[in-house]
Amino acid sequence: MPTVTNVIEISASPEAVWAVLADLPATRHWLPGVIRAHVDGDVRVCQMADGQEVHERITDVSADHRRYRFEHLRVPLPVRQSSGTFAVTPSATPDTAVVTLTTSFEPLDPTGIEQLADIIERAYQRSLESLRRYLETKQPWDAS
Repeated sequence: MPTVTNVIEISASPEAVWAVLADLPATRHWLPGVIRAHVDGDVRVCQMADGQEVHERITDVSADHRRYRFEHLRVPLPVRQSSGTFAVTPSATPDTAVVTLTTSFEPLDPTGIEQLADIIERAYQRSLESLRRYLETKQPWDAS
């Protein structure tokens, strides 16, 4: 399966970044397009501004390692399956964290792997930039 890795540095402690990522329904504050989110067992359900829902099974949550794994059960992408890991690590700079988002996917159309990888990489980088903005300024994403 193809894999895409996105990385961003955030001017906040790894503990502060993890606190936001580990608060699974908090995606409504920082993830562009999410207007509501809740957790039902091990599944996070995100209601998108366009009416779609994203369902993700969240597993392997480790506060000690500041990481969790997700598996998309329903996602508006042309994929058979998609999963990944969020991980927060300290940066070499004090009070700065590095967030790494690694995603693997199986496209519906194998001939479109490069195009789909590019779409996923750009979308997830925007998501990480929105997370950084939220943590550094406490400003939630803006639907307007």
